[in-house]
Amino acid sequence: MVLINKAINEVTVKLVYYGPGLCGKTTNLERIYGNPKLENKGKMISMATETDRTLFFDFMPMELGTVGGQKVRVQLYTVPGQVFYDATRKLVLRGADGVVFVADSQNTMRDSNVDSLENLKTNLRLNNLDPGKIALVFQYNKRDLPNVESVDNMNAYLNPGNAPVIEAAAINGVGVTATLRAAIARILDNLKNQVDTTLSDEPALAHPDMTARTGMPAAATSSPKLSPRTVAPAPMQPPTFVKPVMAENDPFGAVAIAEPETGNRETLGTLLAGARNVIASLEAALEVARAHERELRERIKAEG
Repeated sequence: MVLINKAINEVTVKLVYYGPGLCGKTTNLERIYGNPKLENKGKMISMATETDRTLFFDFMPMELGTVGGQKVRVQLYTVPGQVFYDATRKLVLRGADGVVFVADSQNTMRDSNVDSLENLKTNLRLNNLDPGKIALVFQYNKRDLPNVESVDNMNAYLNPGNAPVIEAAAINGVGVTATLRAAIARILDNLKNQVDTTLSDEPALAHPDMTARTGMPAAATSSPKLSPRTVAPAPMQPPTFVKPVMAENDPFGAVAIAEPETGNRETLGTLLAGARNVIASLEAALEVARAHERELRERIKAEG
């Protein structure tokens, strides 16, 4: 949900990169973060898992000039692609204003793409978000490889509908900026038209069960034995959100990097405390996931 901070005249939107494991989500964010034109950017926070090179969590605010007299800050997130991090994906999707679905264009990845897209729709509903209304952009990544599906074939099995589709080779930086611009444009279009993306008839999402293992084999369905020092993440309290009135003109006609602003000291302190709470919650979730992974390794070793 869009957050408006009148104290510093700023609108904050949240964009999540989603997709199967190793599809290129992290590569996209690394390319964006490394763009020399983006001078006013926050620190990238990453939590790498023991079994995957993709980042567990990325956070990167960027200033995109002003819209309707207010600066726009975009928070970028990725989610882990592996099935046993499903609880983390639910958590990261909370309050999302838009999603970039990064599909792997290799013809051997069709099933993984379909499963991940269905998982996205399920987790959006669990977060009380309407998959049909949220700002969604498809990126068909790895187009530089030889064994890729045609765009028509990928459209046929992913059914993007009227969602924008961008071909990309994120490892080379191709299509990365176009994807980001398309996603932000969709988010701002929803705001301008006051599109309500919530599912009013769905129950509110409870705190995620970090012991859930969607897609894991039956032999690994028991609860992990955690150390007494392991602390479960505390429920995250959502801030108050307000819909802004957006400018009628295209905000991307001339994107400019906004000048840094010190802001009110008390307000900035409150934002810093909130960011620290989010980090603490995600770190606790990571510890639970790692404990689960260690247990699975021990079981595999014992049964082997």
